[in-house]
Amino acid sequence: MIRAARHYIYLMLVLIAGLVSSAVVWANDIIVMSSTLSSKATPSEGLYLDINVEFDLPRSVQDALNKGIPLYFVTEFTVEQERWYWVNKPIIEASLMTRLSYSPLTRQYRVSRGGLSLSFDSLSEALAILKSLHGWRVSDESVLEKPDDCTAEVRVRLDIDQLPLPMQVTIGENDWDLTSDWQTVNFDRSITHPKDSAQ
Repeated sequence: MIRAARHYIYLMLVLIAGLVSSAVVWANDIIVMSSTLSSKATPSEGLYLDINVEFDLPRSVQDALNKGIPLYFVTEFTVEQERWYWVNKPIIEASLMTRLSYSPLTRQYRVSRGGLSLSFDSLSEALAILKSLHGWRVSDESVLEKPDDCTAEVRVRLDIDQLPLPMQVTIGENDWDLTSDWQTVNFDRSITHPKDSAQ
């Protein structure tokens, strides 16, 4: 009876440890919640990407930010045409930098992206903007040739190469390893059925 109880307790401890480990991995990961590529004529003709991500900033990263160290997040996007007889052909490659900073003097957070900057009183407000990217023009072309043969992928990561050099040497790798997996992007009907969308 006692041996069975000990075995049950051991199994529960293993299960709890696994759950805690999974929670830590989730906390240090960037998760792509949704992403869509669409063709638009305005404001400028081209292909536009919408993406929403979710993540938590580890405590050490928040501490550095609140001390005035800016953080740089990179959104990377690719479209490749699949070829059975050779390696895939790159069609589109684009990247966009988003800068998150904090001013101890004004006690405000600032999000800068594509020449635009917004200030916020709280980190949660700033992160809400950082995690949502809409209307990013990734291509001047509004049509993909043979879209059914193309694969689009996106990922978002914290670029530690933008940190001050002394920090790059001393930071803990796990806390600062904020990145998403490459996520397949959905094509809007305006790309896969351009004639239908024009009607």
